[in-house]
Amino acid sequence: YNNQAIFSPYEPGSIFKAITMAAALDQGKVTPDTTFNDTGVVKIANYEIKNSDQKAHGIVTMTNVLEQSLNVGAVFAMRKTGEEIFGQYVKNFGFGEKTGIELETESHGNIKNLTLEKNNKELNAATASFGQGIAVTPLQMVSAFGAIANGGILMKPYLVKELAKYDGAKMKVEPKEIRRVVSERTSMILGGMLVNVVENGHGKRAGVKGYYVAGKTGTAQIPRKDKRGYEPNAHIGSFVGFAPADDPRFVMLVRIDQPRDVEWAESSAAPLFGQIAEFLLNYYEVPKER
Repeated sequence: YNNQAIFSPYEPGSIFKAITMAAALDQGKVTPDTTFNDTGVVKIANYEIKNSDQKAHGIVTMTNVLEQSLNVGAVFAMRKTGEEIFGQYVKNFGFGEKTGIELETESHGNIKNLTLEKNNKELNAATASFGQGIAVTPLQMVSAFGAIANGGILMKPYLVKELAKYDGAKMKVEPKEIRRVVSERTSMILGGMLVNVVENGHGKRAGVKGYYVAGKTGTAQIPRKDKRGYEPNAHIGSFVGFAPADDPRFVMLVRIDQPRDVEWAESSAAPLFGQIAEFLLNYYEVPKER
């Protein structure tokens, strides 16, 4: 009976690349058109980090990194930012702490690999840049994307509309700003890059005809319970995004645990996101943009 949106943290996988890119953009270390040579592998502390497709992609932009979900590109952006500053952005986005929503059993998640003084700190930051070695709740992830959608301001999520006191008085619950995480300019630029993920990249099946949708796919591995490493042939597919991209009405995360017949989120979570997004846009009677 646990509420999986707040109780069960998981390694988010590539949806976290948007957070990595937000930090690099906000620090002025990269632009959407910044290029690097993707050789398909980067070596840190005697470990090799490879792209999920096991391929080298040559000269690519930061927009391509999100579109094609390149692990090596996420490490590049993190290194440009610096592991200390990157870790601070992750904290500022709300990871590693409860959101404070009005529900019991909320988890903090786990970003200790980024905050504790450990050996291989660069390696921990590198794996975190593409969503491994850290754990987040779906609500934390939605809240972070909410900040991107909301001009860079992280808001406190809430469920209760108003409180009725014993004497009949009513107290309305108002939206509450937590902090500014990135600049409004950064949020606009990143929002455009996330639209490209849906228009040209792995998120095509999350699109809704007539609208610009921003979002990111993520296919996360599942850690073994009995030893180090990950379960073979076991994945969690996620898609998180918002629409319409230039004036968002909602932020949503779709998560599918261990889909049976497909491996990648672009074939599991993304299509379901698109179906629900289409329903919501019709429900809110949002005029089509295109």
